[in-house]
Amino acid sequence: MTVRLFTLFLVLTVSFLQAQTTSRRAGEMLVQLESDVTLAQVLARANAALPAQSNLIWKKDAASAWRMHVIQFNENVVDANQVLIAVRGITGVRAAQWNVRVDERALIPNDTEWWRQDEMELIGAPDAWEGSTGGTTINGDTIVVAILEKGSLLTHPDLAPNRWYNIHEIPNNDIDDDNNGYIDDYGGWNPRTESDNTGNNGNHGTAVNGIIGAKGNNGVGVTGVIWDVKLLNISNTEYVDEIISGYEYVWKMRRLYNTTNGAKGAFIVAANSSFGIDFVRAENYPLWCAVYDSLGQVGVLGIAATSNQNVDVDQVGDMPTTCTSEYMVVVNNTDKFGNKAPATGTGPQSVDLGAPGNDTYTTANLGTNMPGYASFGGTSAATPHVSGSVALLYSLDCPVLTSDAISSPATCARRVRDILLDNVTPESSLQGVTTTGGYLNLSEAVNAVRELCQAAVGPIDILEVRSDRVNDRFTFLYQTPNFEEHHFRVFNMLGQLMYEEAVLPNQFAASTFVLDASLYPAGVYVVALSRNKNVSATKILKI
Repeated sequence: MTVRLFTLFLVLTVSFLQAQTTSRRAGEMLVQLESDVTLAQVLARANAALPAQSNLIWKKDAASAWRMHVIQFNENVVDANQVLIAVRGITGVRAAQWNVRVDERALIPNDTEWWRQDEMELIGAPDAWEGSTGGTTINGDTIVVAILEKGSLLTHPDLAPNRWYNIHEIPNNDIDDDNNGYIDDYGGWNPRTESDNTGNNGNHGTAVNGIIGAKGNNGVGVTGVIWDVKLLNISNTEYVDEIISGYEYVWKMRRLYNTTNGAKGAFIVAANSSFGIDFVRAENYPLWCAVYDSLGQVGVLGIAATSNQNVDVDQVGDMPTTCTSEYMVVVNNTDKFGNKAPATGTGPQSVDLGAPGNDTYTTANLGTNMPGYASFGGTSAATPHVSGSVALLYSLDCPVLTSDAISSPATCARRVRDILLDNVTPESSLQGVTTTGGYLNLSEAVNAVRELCQAAVGPIDILEVRSDRVNDRFTFLYQTPNFEEHHFRVFNMLGQLMYEEAVLPNQFAASTFVLDASLYPAGVYVVALSRNKNVSATKILKI
């Protein structure tokens, strides 16, 4: 058999077998006819070659100009593969294939109001969700975001599933069960009342919570940037003393988690503050500013909203966004195209990046504890997009990124911050007025994590073959253009299929496939990696 004929056989075989594993419409196939034959002639020949009950008939034209048609057959009485083989062998048929369903290449939630959340497309969230939708770190730590607000309606059906609870505390027993210094902090903390009261249940806090972590893909309302996360609410943070006390609670809980290796406390990775004071200098608030370095040392990034006025905060002042901590990320507001909003603060030294905040559709308190959905805007809406993104990065399966989150929490927090800030989308209206010159791009941040963990992405290719003669094993290092299911197949030199296995490429590490060849006779074999019509093949020698 010549190399050319063998290659053709291999490609056709791979294509044929792949079709068997692909979702297809039962009892249908697509055929393309040669120019010198009619559809009636082809159907007659096909029905003559198959059992009478097969009943191949025309259904519709797929593309009549290209002589492509959809034909039907009775799959209940004849094997589908037998029909495909027979049709491909009929004189006058140029090509035949299954009528398969294609998949969207981005993960879209089924939440009913998702269609209103176009800002998620701007930041690349659907592509990022292909990598993760949240939950836990690679080490199994449940990811928590702290939200400092006056109050939030945490009974909202899109927030309640993701509300954080202190599982080591027994509610309402007037005892500090977990010895963290707080009594009955079961559902969060309220510095004003020294309890876990949720505050005024206001719309502002309800909206912020929803942008960060409304439960995703639950068929209800909207989705947050991160679908699965725990939302730890610090309520009644209206005065600076309450803000500092709230941050202290965050600091203590994350420090406790670190020191007990997760036995107590909470794995808080970000603290969202969608509040501030216009036209004040950071040097006049040294206690407040000092908090962010303390948070960073235990692994918590402070994510802060800058002013909703078109001012340079470096010049006129703003709190807390002019604090100089390296563990703070400051966010201004963009429209849904990434352009700087007319009324938002800037500052080439203090403001890090933009994020969409105009008319963000999110969870709302529409009245007296009346859950619903509404538009919400300003830097208060932009900032939680970044907080949710920080949390999502912690959920990626990349040991290089977060495996040291407990042993070296400050280093890990800075690494996550840098990934986010180094991968913004450049935007001319943010150039020179923010430290990065761009707006949040969660998809690019996830891609950067893949590169950090050496996940090979590109045209389908078997990059390297490593032979272990002692154990009769071959290891294949490969890359794929996406992280969907691919197939490895092994053929002998007669074109016979010897082995087949479906594989899922590793999103956050090198993709490898190990073949045990101990039962194969000595000889040359062809190993093919394929998805649909894309194939990469190489030869191996079994001694």
